[in-house]
Amino acid sequence: MSLNMKSLTQALAKTAAVIEKTVQTTVQEVTGPRPLQDYDLLDQIGSGGPGLAWKLYAARPRSSAPSTQYPVVCVWLLDKRALSETRTRAGLTRATEDSFLDVIRADASRLLRIRHPGVVHVVQALDESKNAMAMVTEPLFASVANTIAQLDNIPKVPAELKGMVMGLLEIKHGLLQIAESLDFLHNNAHLIHRAISPETVFITSTGAWKLGGFGFAIPIDQASSDLTETQTFHYPEYDVEDSILPLQPSLNYTAPELVRSKSSTVGTSADIFSFACLAYHLIARKPLLDCHNNVKMYMNSLSYLSSESFSPIPSELIVDIQRMLSTNVSSRPSAMELTGSSFFRDDTRLRALRFLDHMLERDNMQKTEFLKALSDMWKDFDARILRYKVLPPLCAELRNMVMQPMILPMVLTIAKSQDKNDFELSTLPALVPVLTSASGETLLLLVKHADLLVDKATQEYLLSHVLPLLVRAYDDSDTRIQEEVLRRTLPLARQLEMQLVKQAILPRVHGLALRTTVAAVRVNALRCLGDLVPALDKIAVLDILQTMQRCTAVDRSAPTLMCTLGVSHAIYKQFGLEFAAEHVLPQVFPLLMAQQLSVQQFAKYMLFVKDILRKIEEKRGVTLTEHGSSEARDSPSLSNELHSEPYQKQAGPIQSAKKTTSWDEDWGLINGRNAAAPNPLASNSTSNAPKPFVSFHSPSIG
Repeated sequence: MSLNMKSLTQALAKTAAVIEKTVQTTVQEVTGPRPLQDYDLLDQIGSGGPGLAWKLYAARPRSSAPSTQYPVVCVWLLDKRALSETRTRAGLTRATEDSFLDVIRADASRLLRIRHPGVVHVVQALDESKNAMAMVTEPLFASVANTIAQLDNIPKVPAELKGMVMGLLEIKHGLLQIAESLDFLHNNAHLIHRAISPETVFITSTGAWKLGGFGFAIPIDQASSDLTETQTFHYPEYDVEDSILPLQPSLNYTAPELVRSKSSTVGTSADIFSFACLAYHLIARKPLLDCHNNVKMYMNSLSYLSSESFSPIPSELIVDIQRMLSTNVSSRPSAMELTGSSFFRDDTRLRALRFLDHMLERDNMQKTEFLKALSDMWKDFDARILRYKVLPPLCAELRNMVMQPMILPMVLTIAKSQDKNDFELSTLPALVPVLTSASGETLLLLVKHADLLVDKATQEYLLSHVLPLLVRAYDDSDTRIQEEVLRRTLPLARQLEMQLVKQAILPRVHGLALRTTVAAVRVNALRCLGDLVPALDKIAVLDILQTMQRCTAVDRSAPTLMCTLGVSHAIYKQFGLEFAAEHVLPQVFPLLMAQQLSVQQFAKYMLFVKDILRKIEEKRGVTLTEHGSSEARDSPSLSNELHSEPYQKQAGPIQSAKKTTSWDEDWGLINGRNAAAPNPLASNSTSNAPKPFVSFHSPSIG
């Protein structure tokens, strides 16, 4: 009986396993490979691998995805059905298709096992269903093939790839990275790649060049054996276009010892030959051996290379590239020798990029000296170098609090050239810790660049990080920070709901206007209130009028009085005659007696008051002359001349003034006597002259 129960248990377990596998297979056929279940595909960014068969998609992980350091990854997708249809149209056999898929599987398997900074990092291993294959890697920009206008298998070409041209410095830096990766591959992984070409080299989202396409790679010990059939490839002796299902590397980049059927053993120098062909194509912008997979044309081209063939190549590279292309394998340099070439070593800008590659490994003294040199050098870099080579390592270094004051200005300056999406993906995550903890000079710098942050940050980041940063700036005791944040309030307020502005911003602006003993802060606070008037309701504006009254009660310096006039005009313009007559004029009339106003400034006050009075007369249907008789008169319009800078228009002539100026242009430098009137809310008050004001040629204030 026990035997029967044991057999039954085993049978049930086997049945359960079969059912589970059947369910998994059924689900997979419906939903596709696992990566398609774990990630949301965004836009296709490029193609790569043998025959550019892989479609590369940017993707975001779902909750079911394995944890990863990357907020955005790259999903590699191969559509088996489309591949089968293409194979049928080309008249190829099913065996050819199966062999090609085996190459793809070998590539993915090898890629998963090799761990090195110069090899594309796999996040989720290859998975396949009946109709598709997919795997996930670190985020990529594209394959190198895509950057030189090889755009096969990309139905909708991304804007970044259209007409893309890489500069020599970017190419040089990328080639150096590939040379270092080959050195690792040969001396540590003990592999020969055998297929170095534009379609097997990939550029990451941070601009690093990395190796992929290991479908044809073999161990060095296998290459050194006498298994010639596994070492060489067989190409036709007639012109053919690149196969849609390539079962061997592109002949344009393949070493001659891999082509000759009677070749001796193959070594790592085969990859050096391919590297030379890749370098030539990228620098000269055309392939060296454009032979259409015709082995006869290949051999002829290789045998009759002339000195003119190398004319597009920089002189310091010609000797090295000729050595790499030698048919004598022993004459070719090693990958390590290549990294010491004068083509790389003697370029100061390249050395700077190399320092950035390894910046986290350097001590702070080395970094300081380097950043001083970089501050004079980085402005000569093109936009792609800045975005992909300079910005990522600088962002990573922002975590170093000692280096942060030197690095942050560069990061913010480079970020100005980024689009909103790029900024959100690459720069903002690195800035978030800085935004959260910034104080002192760092806080001042960030506030000065608040327009950049407000313009490029999403609403989520704006509320969670940028707004708290600026709130801390309002509350800071440093008057420089207070002035800067007041100047940048309006762009922020335009991006926020008005209720949030009333709760988080307005009370702090009122507080700065009332509590400060520095004239520049009070003036900027009043101007800020005036700028916000068009977006506020009457209750909020009545609070502004109360703040104005309290400010002018303790400070009747000319700048404060003229800002008060500007705010008054903004209120009049926004809420009309009756509101101005009831709430604004009672505050303005006493200020007409202020002795601190110059003749021109007093004239502007009178012009404002008379304009309101004239409108009242017109509304009542009568206009009185000085002698008491009624008379129709035309009064010059104020336009917007009395408002603060964001609403300023061309001012009309003022009869009593010597020259036409707007109200804020009359704020001269404040002398010690009236720079800041005593504030009963603070003791021992001192003041500084407000920076935005310029002197004028009329009589001095006060």
